[in-house]
Amino acid sequence: MFSLYNKTIYYIVISILVLTFQVNFPNIIFFNEHEINVDLVLVFITFLSILSGTYKIIIFSFFYGIILDIVLSTNEIGLLSFITSITSFLLISLKDYDNLWNRNMKFLSIFSIYLFHFLFFYLILFNDTFLVVFLISLFQAIFTFIIFYIISKFIVKVR
Repeated sequence: MFSLYNKTIYYIVISILVLTFQVNFPNIIFFNEHEINVDLVLVFITFLSILSGTYKIIIFSFFYGIILDIVLSTNEIGLLSFITSITSFLLISLKDYDNLWNRNMKFLSIFSIYLFHFLFFYLILFNDTFLVVFLISLFQAIFTFIIFYIISKFIVKVR
C-alpha cells in the first residue's frame, strides 16, 4: 500500500511539472503565422504507455488533453483530449509487440504515431493546404521525437 501511494504521488508531481513546462515552453513561429512547440505531455504519455501499458493511461491522457485545451486553445475544447486519447491507445498497443520488434522498429512506430497525432490535430485546426499542414506536423513530430529520444537515451531506459 505504501509503495502504491509513493508511486501515485510521484506521478502526480511529474504530471504537474510536465504540465507547467508545457504551458511555459516557448513557441516556434513557422511559416510566418503558425506556431509549433514541443509536446511534453505527449512524451510523458509515451513513457507511461511504454513503462506501464495499462489502459488507465487513456483516461489520464484524456484529462491531460482537457487541461491543455482549457489552458492553451480555448476555441477547440475537446479536440486535443480526443486526439491524445487516440494517440495513447495507439502507444499502448505498441506494448503488445515488445517481443517481436526491436528498438528501432518501436521508435519508428512511435514517430509514426506522433506524426499521425499532429497531422490529425493540424488538419482540423488549420485551414491551409495539405503541404503546409504536413510540414508543420512533420516538424512538430520531429521536435517531439527528439525530446523523447533524448529522454529515453539518458534518463529513462527504453528497451
